[in-house]
Amino acid sequence: MAENISDKVEQGVQILSLNRPEKKNAITVDMYQILSDALHRAELDESIKVTIITGVGPDFSAGNDIKDFLEIAHAPEKMASIMSFLQALTSYKKPIIGCVEGWAVGVGATMMLHCDMVFSARNTQFVFPFAQLGLVPEAASSFLLPRIVGHQKAFEMLMFGEPVNAETAYQLGMVNHLCEPGESLCLAQKYAERLSQLPTEAVLLSKDLLKCRTIDDIQMALMREGRIFKERLVSQEAQVQFRRFIDKQL
Repeated sequence: MAENISDKVEQGVQILSLNRPEKKNAITVDMYQILSDALHRAELDESIKVTIITGVGPDFSAGNDIKDFLEIAHAPEKMASIMSFLQALTSYKKPIIGCVEGWAVGVGATMMLHCDMVFSARNTQFVFPFAQLGLVPEAASSFLLPRIVGHQKAFEMLMFGEPVNAETAYQLGMVNHLCEPGESLCLAQKYAERLSQLPTEAVLLSKDLLKCRTIDDIQMALMREGRIFKERLVSQEAQVQFRRFIDKQL
C-alpha cells in the first residue's frame, strides 16, 4: 500500500503525493496511516522545513474510498487511522502547503483548510458532499470553513455539495494563488523553497502564533465530528447513499 503514497524530500521540502490516479486518488484507511506516519517523521526531522501535499494525475483526490467506508461501518476501529492522520495534520508545527488540480472532493477539499498555503490549478473543483452521502462534515471543516467563507456560504457548500470552482475558492479566501493545470506543484515548490530559506524558529513561532487561538476549537470540532461521523457511517441513510454511489460506478 506504500506505493499509493509517495514520500520524498528535496532540499528540505517533503513532498507527499497521493499516488492512486486510477481511482482519482481516493484515500484508503491504509493510506491515511502512511500519511500520518510520514507527518510524524517529518516533524521530528530537523532537515525538513516544509511539507507539500499533492496528488499524482489530473485529480488531487476523490476523497475517501467509499468501499473502505462500507468496511468501517462494520469495523469502527478502522476509524483510528483516519483520526490519526487528521490529528497529525491539525497539530503539524511546520509549514504545510497544499496544491490541488482537478477534483478535490470530501477530505480532498477539507484537508486544504488546514494548509498554511494552497495553490490551485484553474480547473480545480472543490466538493463537500457529506450531507448528500448521509454524513456530516469532517476534518474540523464545520469550524474552519465558516471562519474562511462565512456561515451562510459554508452552510450552502456543506449542505448541497455543489462544486466550487478555483476562481470562486480564490475569491472566498480558500486559495492563495491560481495557476494553469499541471503547474501547481512547481509553484508550490517555489514558495516552499522560499519558506525553507527563512529563519526556522521564526517560521515555527509565527505559525504557532497564528494558530494558537484556534487550535483547541479545531481539536474539539475534530473530535465531535469524528464521533458523529462514526455514528452516521452505520446509519440507514448513509448505507443507502453509499450503495447508490457504488451502483453508479458499476
